[in-house]
Amino acid sequence: MSRYRGPRLRIVRRLGELPGLSRKTPRRAYPPGQHGQNRKKRSEYA
Repeated sequence: MSRYRGPRLRIVRRLGELPGLSRKTPRRAYPPGQHGQNRKKRSEYA
């Protein structure tokens, strides 16, 4: 596997808290990307 060299805060915002990955606090509470602010539909499967 290769080392991830991209923006770290994007991964923190996508997955949640990752200790040691970033000392900064993300400014936005939603995931990154074009559809990040859209609400995720909860599946009845689980």
